[in-house]
Amino acid sequence: MQMFGRFRDERPPLQRALEAASALKPGTWESVESLAQLAIACKGTPDAGRIYQSAYETAAELKPGTYDSVRALAWLHRAGEELRSA
Repeated sequence: MQMFGRFRDERPPLQRALEAASALKPGTWESVESLAQLAIACKGTPDAGRIYQSAYETAAELKPGTYDSVRALAWLHRAGEELRSA
């Protein structure tokens, strides 16, 4: 829908987030954190495991020791716990 010259995306937020995830810069702590949060949001869907695995594999290749790494790894841990309880 067009409103005041701007496009208004009426799709559900989760659908928009899944699309946005494909545009994330790979190999960053920000992408790990975002994918971990997205995996939690997708809990109970076929996408959840795939998204979590992608975040996990990316995290394994990155150097920890920064604030961003701590946040991302904490979210990744939480995602793993949430998905195991699904």
